[in-house]
Amino acid sequence: MSTGLLTSEQVLHAGQKLLELRPLEEVFHSVLDIAAQAMHAETAMIILSSSGSLSLAAVHQTRGESRTLDEVSQSLIKESIDSNKPILTESAVEDPRFSGKSSIILQHIQSAAIVPLSGRNAVEGALYLDSRSDRDLFRKENLAPLSTLAAFATLAIENARRYDRARSEIAALKSNDNKRLLIGDSHPMRELYSLIARVAPNDLPVIITGESGTGKELIAREIHRTSPRANKPFLALYCGNVSSELFESELFGHKKGSFTGASVDKQGLVEAAEGGTLFLDEVADIPVSIQAKLLRYLQESEYRRVGDVEIRKANVRIVTATNKNLQTEIQAGRFREDLYYRLFILPIVSPPLRDRRSDIPLLVHHFLRKVGNKVSGISPEALRRLQSYSWPGNVRELENTIVRAAVITRSDRIEVDDISHQGITKETSGNEDLSWKAAEKNHILQVLDLCNGNRSKAAVILGISRRYLHYKLKEWEEQSLS
Repeated sequence: MSTGLLTSEQVLHAGQKLLELRPLEEVFHSVLDIAAQAMHAETAMIILSSSGSLSLAAVHQTRGESRTLDEVSQSLIKESIDSNKPILTESAVEDPRFSGKSSIILQHIQSAAIVPLSGRNAVEGALYLDSRSDRDLFRKENLAPLSTLAAFATLAIENARRYDRARSEIAALKSNDNKRLLIGDSHPMRELYSLIARVAPNDLPVIITGESGTGKELIAREIHRTSPRANKPFLALYCGNVSSELFESELFGHKKGSFTGASVDKQGLVEAAEGGTLFLDEVADIPVSIQAKLLRYLQESEYRRVGDVEIRKANVRIVTATNKNLQTEIQAGRFREDLYYRLFILPIVSPPLRDRRSDIPLLVHHFLRKVGNKVSGISPEALRRLQSYSWPGNVRELENTIVRAAVITRSDRIEVDDISHQGITKETSGNEDLSWKAAEKNHILQVLDLCNGNRSKAAVILGISRRYLHYKLKEWEEQSLS
């Protein structure tokens, strides 16, 4: 410090310290402490810029009372930010850029430095330092190391912002996840959550398609839970293997004496779900004779109880689900085309488990918590076996597998032998590509999925360069197009 020059070692040490910090406020104050100490500044400020307006984020004052933004030269700060160039004066009184400024005169500023905080996409603001007495370190030779220190500070601020944002998002997710009925963080599930968030606020009909066992009713319940109707009833009706008369009675209710066994008036599910959501599971199995009445309700919100002449109204959102191809059902004459178009306004596809294998560890631990016995985990080999299986029965089959394994295991965790007897074996076929290139491709794509598509993170985990990863992805894309 006696030479009056900032050394690279000082700047590097300060930068390393800054990059170890996380909370934004902590970063702000550490930047100012380090900068003020390094430059012997009496005042140090971090000033942020947004849409041309300046705001004081943090201030460090070694002597006297803390100063405000109005007590520094905002015009010079804006000039430094706009030009993305630092400004330093060894003698503010003699420097024409500073000498006429009222803040310099009134505050008796001798030396000052303004260094822009240049981020990845824009200039975030500026680091402002000044001194009323000590000019020793306010020298042009210190401008470059001071700019380097500002670059470290900018990176630390950006990291801290991402950290704070991530903490807020994680807290929100945890709060939401405590209520969320669906389990999974794979790309297909994140897409599903996003679609549910967009669909839930509307009152339009939703149809959920997908294979058996993928959790279509849970999706329907999640739509209801996140909708304005959440405080009203959610009722479900399975549409398969029910006679026309009984189905109509379940759906719309009946009047006493309308058919044999109708000894009292009965409220239907449409009426019982008033203000809420009615979920019709396996909607393709609704008797054709009842489909016209459901269509009328969807169009007019009107219905009649069986055996009654009174027309009633209900405010109920209809969510349906099926694992059948409704176009095929229409062609076979088993499903009305006009009802299809009325239901198929907001379609959602429930992803099969084989397309979201990275969710299997989360699902396994969720099911083990539900079982609640001595079994608290699963061996890595058993987990790999589960993730290599195709799961034709989807999540329902996985849950049954885990429940059975948890009962029969002799250990405090599920071992591979506990699931092998159930037919859960690593599947290969005569047509499967077992080459090294295929293995490399599968492994890279799996890691990329686990990293949510973040190529930089995936490259680090894989131990390869981001350039090589980009090259391989481009190669596979070209192969798929050829």
